[in-house]
Amino acid sequence: MMRVSSEIFECIVKHTPLVSIDFIIENDGKILLGKRVNEPAKGYWFTIGGRIYKNETIKNAQKRILKEELNYEDEFNPEFIGIFEHFYDTGFNGIETHYVNIAYKLKNINLIELPKVQHNEYKWFGLDELLNAKDVHEYVKQYFRS
Repeated sequence: MMRVSSEIFECIVKHTPLVSIDFIIENDGKILLGKRVNEPAKGYWFTIGGRIYKNETIKNAQKRILKEELNYEDEFNPEFIGIFEHFYDTGFNGIETHYVNIAYKLKNINLIELPKVQHNEYKWFGLDELLNAKDVHEYVKQYFRS
């Protein structure tokens, strides 16, 4: 796994798409979303996720993202939902950002002490509430419309 300097990352964002994983966390028929504190999608309710690093397998990225984003380290068996694309006018250092998102669903996982680094609040949404909320990002809604 390889993390890069901010200068190299800026060059990557300018010239290539980023590959990321988004998790649709569902417990008791409700979906967990976090309110984003960073661009892109700052201030919107969004699924939990993160990008895949160079030389990191998808499985290892899933484990890392679940640990960093949800403080979750137990066993999991994600259901593949599909591949989506997200385009943002703003992202890292205000640069237009293109993500290729691999979406997975996780059901009925036990979450305790959710971190407040990428999201400052968390909320469980019913599907109708999620689809009708103005502050749930449109890209999140696409996961449930496909």
